[in-house]
Amino acid sequence: MRIGQLAEAAQTTPRTVRHYHRLGLLAEPVRRANGYREYTMDDVVRLVRIRWLAERGVPLGSIAALFSADTSEEGVSDTVADLRALIGAVEVEQAKLARRHAGLTSMLADAEGGRIVSALPAEVASALTEAVDTASSPGVRRALERERDLLEVLAMTGSAPEQFLRSYAVVIADDDKRARYVALLSEWSSIEGKEPVSVEGTIERLSCSILAQFDEQAIADLRAQSAEVGPGLPISLDDVVPDRGQREVVLRVQRALVARMASEGDGR
Repeated sequence: MRIGQLAEAAQTTPRTVRHYHRLGLLAEPVRRANGYREYTMDDVVRLVRIRWLAERGVPLGSIAALFSADTSEEGVSDTVADLRALIGAVEVEQAKLARRHAGLTSMLADAEGGRIVSALPAEVASALTEAVDTASSPGVRRALERERDLLEVLAMTGSAPEQFLRSYAVVIADDDKRARYVALLSEWSSIEGKEPVSVEGTIERLSCSILAQFDEQAIADLRAQSAEVGPGLPISLDDVVPDRGQREVVLRVQRALVARMASEGDGR
C-alpha cells in the first residue's frame, strides 16, 4: 500500500507518517523499482500503535522506549517509572482544570444572579456591595470600595488564606457585626487627610477598638493564617494605606497583635 493508504488506515496524514519516519518511530520501506514505497500490514499495526500511545498523552520521545523489547527488570522499571510520571502530570493538569471549572462555575452563578463577577466568596462580595451601596458617608463608601478592591486582589493572587475570607464573611454578613465594622470605618474615614498629631486621640481610640475585636480564637486563627499564607504581594503599607493617620492606626494594631501572638505563643 502507498503512504496515503497507510495514513488513512491509521486515521492520520501522510505528513504525520513522514514525521514519524524522521523521528525513527516508523521505519521507511525501501523504494521499489517504480519509485514508490510500499507499506505492509506490519507498518499499519506499528502506526496505529504510535497513534494510540500519542493520543493518550505519551510524548513521541517516550514511545520508542515503550516499543522496546527490553523485558529486563531495569527495562520494566524504567517503563513503569515513565508511565507513573505521565499519570502524575495528567493528575496535576486535572487538578488545574478542576480549579478552573470551579472558578468558572462560581463566575457563572454570579452572572446569572445579577451579581458582579468577583473572586471573593459570594457572601462576602454581596455583603460588601450592599455595605457600599448603603454607606453613611462618602468617606465610608470610599473605604469600603478600597477594602473590596484589596480583598479581591488578595483572593485573585492567592495571598488571602481561606480561613481569613471565611472570618471576614462572618463579620460582613452579620447585621450587628457589620454595623460595628462600618462604625469603625466611619471613624477611620474621619481622620483621612488630617495631621496625625491633630487626631491622636481618635487614632488611639480607633486602634484600641480594632484590637478589641481580636479575642483568643481570632488570635489563634490569625496565627494559623500566618502559617498558611504564601509570599505576600510586593506592595508596601504606604501603597495600601497612603494616609499617614490611618497608617498609624494599622501600625499600632499590627504591633499590638504581634506582641499578643508572641506572648500567647510562649504560653504567658
